[in-house]
Amino acid sequence: MKSRKSLLATYIKIIIVILLIAAGIYAVYRLAHKSYNEAEFETIKTDMLSIQVQTETVAQKVEIKEKGAKYIGTKIDDKLEDEKVQNLINNNIIDVESKKSNLYCLDNSNLEELGLSNIKVDSFYIVDYKQNEVIYVDGIQNSNGETVYKLSDMNKKEE
Repeated sequence: MKSRKSLLATYIKIIIVILLIAAGIYAVYRLAHKSYNEAEFETIKTDMLSIQVQTETVAQKVEIKEKGAKYIGTKIDDKLEDEKVQNLINNNIIDVESKKSNLYCLDNSNLEELGLSNIKVDSFYIVDYKQNEVIYVDGIQNSNGETVYKLSDMNKKEE
């Protein structure tokens, strides 16, 4: 009888230890995942700031009609069939009809043309040359868990 009770107590102790180890592993995983997401968010935000600086320079050169100056990228009208562009339109992230916008898509070759060969993207960014806005078409979650697309939304104070 005693051996059964001591065996049962041993099993209970083993189960408790296993549960504590599992809880510790889960906590470490969550912390690492959160740190990774924050680092990815900051990297994308930094890339977008670099793009904003370069495209603002291009827009100024085009505006003053500097010789050879032209917008870099593919006009948004040529990408209207793209699923990601449609998602942004449907969610009112971009307005392709607005006269206040001048939207272009920037892929890796366009980024190189802007002198940003260190920035790589799986799909593309959208830049509004008139409003000096950069949009990440894939979106990324901020620390509040909200998906943001625009650089201006990334720069807003998180509550």
